[in-house]
Amino acid sequence: MASMAMARVGLAAATVNGKIYAIGGMGTANSLLNNVEVYDASSNSWTAEYNLPTARRYLAAATVDGKIYAIGGFDSNSSVMNTVEVRDPACTSPCPIPWTAAASMPTARDGLAAATVNGKIYAIGGANSTGYLNTVEVYDPSSDSWSTAANMLTLRQFAAASDANGLVYAMGGDDGVTGQNSVRASAEGYTPAVTVLQVY
Repeated sequence: MASMAMARVGLAAATVNGKIYAIGGMGTANSLLNNVEVYDASSNSWTAEYNLPTARRYLAAATVDGKIYAIGGFDSNSSVMNTVEVRDPACTSPCPIPWTAAASMPTARDGLAAATVNGKIYAIGGANSTGYLNTVEVYDPSSDSWSTAANMLTLRQFAAASDANGLVYAMGGDDGVTGQNSVRASAEGYTPAVTVLQVY
């Protein structure tokens, strides 16, 4: 596949209308990025998109109702963030306000994961000044509000998350408590309808 224009690590990605948005991260010389690039598989090409308002790395991204949400991360002031910024790709050039603010997460976190189920975004794990997290917070775009879901069974930073068949899955990551064996192979599944955690 065509390479991005900008090398980066600790970025997030989300898909809208068949296109992939590569968001933020950290570039060469440890510079934090607010750059956004969009990949179009039909032309195997990347184009520049509107930048994030806030440069950040180790953020998460998710999509609901055709909008992209950039969530949390670590900013240029060396602060863990609870900031959420929203991009509606339907606002095309010239777009006067390409990114807008959504309600902030109750808990600042970086290295989190995110997944969308039933029109709600689940912000999962990560870490902040209190340490590694197993907490899960849920964003409802219809009310622009956050609520709390059941905690994971395991502390996880830099985990991955996905959805399947109405469940939210968190897998892998670093639990920060078991020394050289802190990287996890385990996975957990959360059922929003009945708030039950399962271990896989």
